[in-house]
Amino acid sequence: MTDSSTWLAPPSPVVLDPSRLEALADLGLTERSDARMERFAERVRDQLGVPVSLVSLVQADQQVFPGMCGLPDPWASSRSTPLSHSFCQHVVTTGEPLVIEDARLVPLVRDNLATIEIGVVGYLGTPLTDDHGHVLGSLCAIDTSPRQWTERELAILHDIATDCSNELRLLLARLDADRERERRDAIDDQLQDLLHRSQQLLTVAEVLNSCRSLDDVRRALDRFSDPRAGLVEMRLRLADDSPRLSESAHLVMVEDVDAPGSPLDPTEREALRRRGARSVAWLPLFGSGPLLGYVELLWDVPHRVDSRERPMAAALAAYTGQALERAILIQNRIDVARELQTAMLAPLPHGTGLDLDACYLPAMSEEQIGGDWYDAFVLPRGEGASVVVSVGDITGHDLAAATVMGQVRAMLRQAAWDAPDAAPSAHLAGLELACEAFDIAASGTAVLARLAPVPGTRRWQMTWVNAGHPPPLVVEPDGGSGLLTDHDMMFGHPELALRPRTDHTIELRPGATVVLYTDGITDDSSSDRDEQVSALVDLVGRTRAGGAGAVVRALADRFVDMPDDVVALVLQVPAEG
Repeated sequence: MTDSSTWLAPPSPVVLDPSRLEALADLGLTERSDARMERFAERVRDQLGVPVSLVSLVQADQQVFPGMCGLPDPWASSRSTPLSHSFCQHVVTTGEPLVIEDARLVPLVRDNLATIEIGVVGYLGTPLTDDHGHVLGSLCAIDTSPRQWTERELAILHDIATDCSNELRLLLARLDADRERERRDAIDDQLQDLLHRSQQLLTVAEVLNSCRSLDDVRRALDRFSDPRAGLVEMRLRLADDSPRLSESAHLVMVEDVDAPGSPLDPTEREALRRRGARSVAWLPLFGSGPLLGYVELLWDVPHRVDSRERPMAAALAAYTGQALERAILIQNRIDVARELQTAMLAPLPHGTGLDLDACYLPAMSEEQIGGDWYDAFVLPRGEGASVVVSVGDITGHDLAAATVMGQVRAMLRQAAWDAPDAAPSAHLAGLELACEAFDIAASGTAVLARLAPVPGTRRWQMTWVNAGHPPPLVVEPDGGSGLLTDHDMMFGHPELALRPRTDHTIELRPGATVVLYTDGITDDSSSDRDEQVSALVDLVGRTRAGGAGAVVRALADRFVDMPDDVVALVLQVPAEG
């Protein structure tokens, strides 16, 4: 609730807002008594025990009271006051409740003529609004003596104001409905036809805008065929399959394939007849560059694309061209992502003593690729060896991010190899120093962990550092699970670090499973993040008995086609026996 000292003096621009005043005019309520508004004023008077209550609608130069209880004359007779006597205009200006215990002590209203001439001392008002957020006026309770309004009284007034606002909105909705009926009754057959074509065009746009592959485009075109109108087939033909008669810049139409003088040769006519066609048209398809292909339309009766159909055909060609170009770009992006996966994500090591597996799933709904990675390698350390694993995500979703990912992954390996006994936090610090030294603009999130067997046991010790990354999941042999939520800030911004990075350690019992993953698993905008984490926990719990490979295969099935790239690395300590 806004402090009363911040209100602007009337008339404010909000009070004079043309769209608000238009809504008031449409409402049609004036100083004349309205039975519905009178009932709301009576409820306020009875439930709050005040001498005066008003349904006040604030116009440009006055406020009117279609609902009113207890107002003295001469104001009761006129059922209105000029704005010089209005507290309610301040409710309109701020759009918030106005609570005044003693108007004589409040700078905002102490000189208001309602205080001086009408004797308004205690005031409680709350906004009355329409569906567009305009504050039309105020439902207010007035006392002629100082009054400390309670939270309960404010809540009661708010509830009554909600009912009153709903009634005002209903009145406006009825007016809109009447106007809409008048407009609809005035539409002739030609406009109805245009409306129908507009609806068809909207469907075309919605369906084609959702296409992500060539097969999607083909299925969409098949959906638009209309046998009732004779349009029996719509087929996509790419540029390398262009029909002989097609022209790159214009629609080509053969109204009757069997008509004398048809431009089709006998072979073409016979091929079209076998497909049930009596008429054919080819629409050229363009994206942002050269010709991509054609839409071939077949009718089972002689047909001509007339002036009414040509805008629809042009729109179909435009949307299909965009969809086709997008599908080609996405397919290229997927191909690049797979090549990058092969080139940059080296095979996982064998013979580590741990069961390791991982997956990289490029996003299928984006035209760019990301900088997600996973890695695992063995470091010599004294008499034994330790296994280093990492999962991370470079900031950005483009080829540059993927390139930086390859550099970061290699530098992390080098930092660990140069100092095999150092903590993971030191390796991450080394990465940041190297990036700064070589002017590599690398930032993002990562989890880096080193695992080593605990001497004399079948357990493994995992030491890790988390640079702002989603927390790893640990599923214990008995089925219990938890997230390793300790973390520091993301890497690549050492100037913002307030303290050194912290290493954390946990012992993993035989049969324990650890899942490191990127945020593609938990950032699906269509699902709650907690639900995504719960789904991850459930999936690992159900599949871990089959080993790390079974978990990874299940993850790949469950989280494929996410809006972001998905990486998951699963490690499992061999179970006892």
